[in-house]
Amino acid sequence: MGLCRKILSISFKEKSIFRFDYLVSTLFSFFYIVLKVYLWKGLYGISGGTVNGIALNDMLVYSILSSFTAGITKTTVMNDLNDSVLSGSISTNLLLPIGLKKYLFVGSVTKNFFLTLYGTIPSVLAAMLFFGFHARIRPVNIILYLFSVTMGILINFLYNFLFGSSVIWFRNAFFLNNINSVLLNLFSGSFVPLWFFPEPLKILSVFLPFRYIVFEPIAVLLDTKSVEETAGVFTMQFFWLLLLFCAATFVWNRGRNKIMIQGG
Repeated sequence: MGLCRKILSISFKEKSIFRFDYLVSTLFSFFYIVLKVYLWKGLYGISGGTVNGIALNDMLVYSILSSFTAGITKTTVMNDLNDSVLSGSISTNLLLPIGLKKYLFVGSVTKNFFLTLYGTIPSVLAAMLFFGFHARIRPVNIILYLFSVTMGILINFLYNFLFGSSVIWFRNAFFLNNINSVLLNLFSGSFVPLWFFPEPLKILSVFLPFRYIVFEPIAVLLDTKSVEETAGVFTMQFFWLLLLFCAATFVWNRGRNKIMIQGG
């Protein structure tokens, strides 16, 4: 634990040097929210009625919350693994006593901390003031949301680590990141909520981990689920955590041996 705290402290200091980068990201995050909000306003029309039983105000609230949730669950571990293999620095990282997976997770957490602090939170607050935020959220739902979104962070990290490890065999797996971005944006509900999915895609999303990263935590926060449905969400998140952890550990152990044989 002492070593983890030391790495965490060093990572904080390292990321704090580049605060300007995170401040710039605030503008991009805000404009992204604006784009989504005006897109939905255009689709709903001037009358601002309901679509599939979802009111325009609910969509505006969802757009803001999805931007926040997608921001705090984001990870770049797939790119980090790809870059470390291409540069050869992975051979040094393998010598870390903390283990590469834990090291990358700590780095991902600290990077997201500053991204959330300097980018996501200011842009979301600005959007709430600019567009208004009309939603009744109970304290118990906030607690459940924090619990659910924490598991979402872990699911996204393990998923990206699992497929990022394939760079050991591909040598350069940059294309996987593009594929992952498409799948995540589509099936996580970060841009279009699963409410509007056609039935085949909605069924398919149940068998993928992405909806448990963004859509389901927001659904829990907005109290759109019963107690039984909320328990079902947590059960599925635990299932994906266990499955992805086992798969990521297995693939990495095999890949690590391959790197050692080939000299990094």
